[in-house]
Amino acid sequence: MANTHQKLAHAIGDYLQWLEARAYRNTKARMRYEQVLTAFLAFVKDKDIAWEDTFTLDTLKGFRTYTKLPNPSHALRGLSGYLWREGKIPQPLRLPNYQIDLPDVYEEYLRYHEQSKQSPYRQIKQIRRVLTSFHEHLQRHKIPLSRLKIEQVDTFLAAFHQRFAPATCKTYRSYLRGFLTYLYQERSILNRDLAPLVVGAPLFAQAKPPKFLRPQEVQKLFAGLRLSSPTDMRTYAMVHLAYSLGLRPIEISTITLDDIAFGKRQLTLRDTKNTNPLVLRFPSIPSRPSPLISSVQGLIVNPEGFL
Repeated sequence: MANTHQKLAHAIGDYLQWLEARAYRNTKARMRYEQVLTAFLAFVKDKDIAWEDTFTLDTLKGFRTYTKLPNPSHALRGLSGYLWREGKIPQPLRLPNYQIDLPDVYEEYLRYHEQSKQSPYRQIKQIRRVLTSFHEHLQRHKIPLSRLKIEQVDTFLAAFHQRFAPATCKTYRSYLRGFLTYLYQERSILNRDLAPLVVGAPLFAQAKPPKFLRPQEVQKLFAGLRLSSPTDMRTYAMVHLAYSLGLRPIEISTITLDDIAFGKRQLTLRDTKNTNPLVLRFPSIPSRPSPLISSVQGLIVNPEGFL
């Protein structure tokens, strides 16, 4: 399968360049993606996987067992989404609700948590995500649940939390605590409740003050925007999209004119965090046309403004 290995190597190189062009240069995220994809390339070559089988759930499961890198699925989903948009694979790699088979004790805990806590579906999905990574970590290091120690839990969390914000880490720790308490109290698998020992660094009030623009600063920002050239119109549209719809820079950078329905005043985001398309309406401005729509419509006349 030498051709597959070469084809995948070119695809990874193109994807990393695409990330770099979208403000991922020298960021931890890009470096982590490069590390994971390099390992994935070696895995595909070692297992002699065909191109049509490269971006499948079975291949992902095999790679998770093969590599010691934490959370490799994010980089693979990003790569497959890029190749799908480029028309190089028929469909992207999808993990529907992280429904990866887990041992019975994990599945029973999820059902127990859902029934006893009346937890919403979205929270159960997040708990499954944490438990899936936890189970894979224990498998990789050959650690049975019955002999689990707090040092091993800390090692898992240190690797798992690398890419998350402190508030998200706090939430994920609470999910793992619930599972550890269940193993001790309900199943008697652990001879000690490890949940109280799962702690994080203290978060001090105002340790990271919020950053935002005050009303007069917002007015000053928009007063400085111009519509005298295609580049100015592009900037005007991007600022309005960020401010009025709360879009991230990476989401704005991938928008094309085909994503905009001017008559319906709608914008379709095809590349979101969860890979599901999202349709948004432009803010309604009565008595006069929206400056956002006007500036974007102006780009139809001269689309080079996006370049």
